Amino acid sequence: MNGEQAGVRAGQAVSGELPVLCLDVRRVLDGVPVHPIRAEFRFDAVSPMVVSVTFTPWRGRGVTWRIGRELLYRGLYEESGEGDVQAWPVQGEEGEVAWLLLESRESSAVFELPVAEVGEWLEATYKIVSAEAEADALDWGAFLGELLDDRERSDD
Repeated sequence: MNGEQAGVRAGQAVSGELPVLCLDVRRVLDGVPVHPIRAEFRFDAVSPMVVSVTFTPWRGRGVTWRIGRELLYRGLYEESGEGDVQAWPVQGEEGEVAWLLLESRESSAVFELPVAEVGEWLEATYKIVSAEAEADALDWGAFLGELLDDRERSDD
């Protein structure tokens, strides 16, 4: 999910604040994790189906991806996702790790994530908004209205 999530209700109460998870992860090149990069994981209870991850190289600007929370969590333990965003566990040199593949029209990248830290952080997000309660945060009327507006514009 590389974009804004439409139809999310603004102003829903947050039952707890979750700090940003800051990690130094490694970019994988030719199957070998080599290039260190800063990753900041953020969760917003107003939009609980996604987490935002900003990847910032040591030199240069960062890029933010919005990734399905369930896809990321499942990808720590089994193959998950398809297309532009995929995650899967691999045998790491320094403990349990998962690889996260992000693709766009212009480029692609694979990052090595530590399962323990990311998994613990994601579990904390589920304590704030459970998987069962995710859909409650969606304003289905606004979401469907946007879809219909887009369809009407494309018919013109």
